Amino acid sequence: MFKKILVPLDGSRLAEKILGRVEKLVGGSQSEVHLLRVVVSYEVDPREEKKERARLMQEAWDYLEKVASRLRRKGIRAYAAVAYGKDAVQICDFARKNHFDLIAMATHGRSGLSRWALGSVADKVLHCSAVPVMLVRVL
Repeated sequence: MFKKILVPLDGSRLAEKILGRVEKLVGGSQSEVHLLRVVVSYEVDPREEKKERARLMQEAWDYLEKVASRLRRKGIRAYAAVAYGKDAVQICDFARKNHFDLIAMATHGRSGLSRWALGSVADKVLHCSAVPVMLVRVL
């Protein structure tokens, strides 16, 4: 059984589809579900960078707290965290530093050229993670 599960979310309904699987996985156990949203860094006017970063971090936190509240109402021990930087790197670092047993993610299921051209966060996490990764393909 997994005691600590990390669930990275990007704010999309597609990414949230992993939550049903995670709910079944934890069942009535005392497992912890930690939701993580990575605010991806991008170029912005240096004069506005601090303000913009704070705004994006707050939006991410508010979103995760809403999702965590839904899980808590179902009796699941849910927590929220926000990180800033490169998505896959932050997910893997967060999982390692906080001793998670599993990373659970939804994947868009891209393959071939679109996967190569766009890159896949799930694929990158799969390769950089030191803990097991459960990927669920959703449409």
